[in-house]
Amino acid sequence: MKITEESYGQTAILVCSGELTDDSLDAFRHAVEQIEHRNNEGEGADQPDAVADLVLDFEAVPFIDSAGLEYLLDLQEKFTEKAGRVKLANLNENITGILNITRLDNAFERFKDVPDAVKAV
Repeated sequence: MKITEESYGQTAILVCSGELTDDSLDAFRHAVEQIEHRNNEGEGADQPDAVADLVLDFEAVPFIDSAGLEYLLDLQEKFTEKAGRVKLANLNENITGILNITRLDNAFERFKDVPDAVKAV
């Protein structure tokens, strides 16, 4: 999985490309840990530049397996504990179907694109 990071104020955006599966989860975890590390080491969660919300751009993610879904749920819990949110953007039909089949369709805030997700703070 290839991941690039962008940011807008207190919102970090991870642009993901490739399947989010048990085999690729390490790269995804690493990207998230870098954000968490900057919050803990740098300004801190109560500072103006700290990341409060995370937008995951899944436009180029064709598939998520159970390990990927479990990590997303854990990630959401982490951000919620710190008064933040995890938002999913640019979901294709396959990912939307997986969320529906697993009954996780209401577990995540979903947006048609990244700008809409960033605006919904």
